[in-house]
Amino acid sequence: MPRLPPCLFRRAHAISPHAAVLLPACRDVSSAVTELRWIRSHVASSGRQPSSRALLPSQDEQEARVARLCAKRGRGVPLQYVLGSQPFGALDIKCRPGVLAPRAETEAYAIHLADMITLGQLDGFENRELRVVDFCTGTGCIALALYERLTRWAKKLSVTGVDISPIAVNLSRENLRLNMATCSLIPPSPNKEVTFRKSDVFQEVDMQSLQRCDVLVSNPPYISRKVWTYGQGQMGYSVRKYEPKLALVPGEMVPTYDGCDHADVFYARLLDIGSRLGTRVLLLEVGDEEQAFRVVKLVRRNGFTRHALCELWRDWPDLSPEEDEVSSFDVDGEMITVKGSGNVRSVLIRP
Repeated sequence: MPRLPPCLFRRAHAISPHAAVLLPACRDVSSAVTELRWIRSHVASSGRQPSSRALLPSQDEQEARVARLCAKRGRGVPLQYVLGSQPFGALDIKCRPGVLAPRAETEAYAIHLADMITLGQLDGFENRELRVVDFCTGTGCIALALYERLTRWAKKLSVTGVDISPIAVNLSRENLRLNMATCSLIPPSPNKEVTFRKSDVFQEVDMQSLQRCDVLVSNPPYISRKVWTYGQGQMGYSVRKYEPKLALVPGEMVPTYDGCDHADVFYARLLDIGSRLGTRVLLLEVGDEEQAFRVVKLVRRNGFTRHALCELWRDWPDLSPEEDEVSSFDVDGEMITVKGSGNVRSVLIRP
């Protein structure tokens, strides 16, 4: 990572000493000022909600807390961990170390998928009954956002979040409770449910207990071991130092697939699971354009999805592409449509 010039620190310090502290993590003055505003807002809102025995913090105490949080963020701790939460659609998702922090790009494709379903842009859901499974659910952000977005539209809805990490499963359940408490989520009922469970994607006994699945979504581990170890310009130091490797890199002991990169093994496995569950739509997050191409090739090798319609989504799938962003890619002689603007972020598969 290139060193920042001293003039940037002087510019940031002239705005606020806190902005200069944030600069090593934010990398530019504008982002540092924005994050400082968020931190101040977080501290102010926290101060307005004291316990019954606590006194409202003084201005000096609030400023001291701002300084502590800025110092923490300046060391590279992800902002979601510093603030303890992240907006995700209509929800507020609690975040903590040990569980992957939600990204805005993940929010964008989750909301876009839900909107496509409710607007009738995906075939097969005319009866408004569907089962959704979110593999590698982490904080539960995708599962909860889909439940929130679909629950008023659906006649019958089941959303299940699956993760191997007990820390993640506990946090996802906590996020369910917290968002019900704030009335951001409608409480589950006999025909509308959202649940979280600890399961290993690669354990047959765990997967056999799952029922039919209409929609399969996943932000699985997809980072190569080399990128995790060396960064190689594709992964920041902050992510490697503070976020859980389990959620980002396929483990050493996961099964291998012929002709499949180690970084892509979760995709091969999820395609097999989708086949078993009779899935109508799969939406899988990827790391970059090249990985998206490899996923399309895996789709064409899988018996269940061999003839599936594939579509690539960029970071912001609901936006129009920029002039220099193409509308399709040639993947082994097949033209694959790409929608939205930004970097390629997910692959939609419709068997």
